[in-house]
Amino acid sequence: MQRHFSFSSGKLWLSPMESVSDLGFRTLCSRRRASLTFTEMIRADGLVRKNKATFSLIDTFDRSVPTGIQLFVTKPEILKKSLEIIRPKIDEQDGRFSNLSVIDLNFGCPSPEIIKLGGGPAMLKRTERMKELLMILQREAPLPCGIKIRLGMNERERQQKVYLRIVEMANEVGLDYLTVHPKVASDDSGAPIDFAALQEIIDHATIPIVGNGFVVDGQSARRMLDMGCSAVMIARTAVGNPWIFEEIDHYLKTGKEMVVVKDYVNAWKEYKAIAEKYGAKEKYYEYHRRVFELRAKGDLGFHSPSRILKWV
Repeated sequence: MQRHFSFSSGKLWLSPMESVSDLGFRTLCSRRRASLTFTEMIRADGLVRKNKATFSLIDTFDRSVPTGIQLFVTKPEILKKSLEIIRPKIDEQDGRFSNLSVIDLNFGCPSPEIIKLGGGPAMLKRTERMKELLMILQREAPLPCGIKIRLGMNERERQQKVYLRIVEMANEVGLDYLTVHPKVASDDSGAPIDFAALQEIIDHATIPIVGNGFVVDGQSARRMLDMGCSAVMIARTAVGNPWIFEEIDHYLKTGKEMVVVKDYVNAWKEYKAIAEKYGAKEKYYEYHRRVFELRAKGDLGFHSPSRILKWV
């Protein structure tokens, strides 16, 4: 297993998204120049309890699709046990785990449910617990590893710059990267990202920084990369639009916008073939079916899985 991570394969990452990031969708994006993709966030305690529903979310059957696993965890002993489960699964060439590329911990999800459990951004101010988790990750992970963070829970934590303590820990521990969504958990989805804080993080980091948040085209990606990010992570802009990676990649290489003919009908057929081959969960299948139907009808808006699946 390779413990060294290289950004040489590309700078465009697909974000983990709940009820979105299955093998079919990741494959569509990877074929269109996404250099790294992720499963949706996996609950580490579900792995430890051998929960079948949790294991069913891990689907790295295709070696050609670089994929990371992102874990939600708050307890050091659970992280250690989950990594002890993942390692032999990779070694045994288990079909779900065998093609993992990186292991990531999520401290950025603003979901009230996650925060209520003390996870996500709520963990950032717990300095000793965070350091323990990062040390276990770096020591025990069988693959390159990193974390994803926000700037804190609220404006007060942003002003206290709790995020810089996390950067210092990540530097000290020697993580392979740190992904930053430069907003606080209390910000609404439309709030602007804090470029000043992102630049501060880049300037303090001795490890690669991955920028996340409103990367929607070549210019927004270029801005983060020019600031010093080693890669950018793309989320909802890719939903129903896997061509976004080709468009951004072309812009980064040429400085010019690329006109891509988007065939939503055939993209759905491409997804459908992969989903049926590997037995995609119904929530993924129905969500992407509905999204591509809407795209084909001219609806280019973002519809969350929690909303759109109610229409099916």
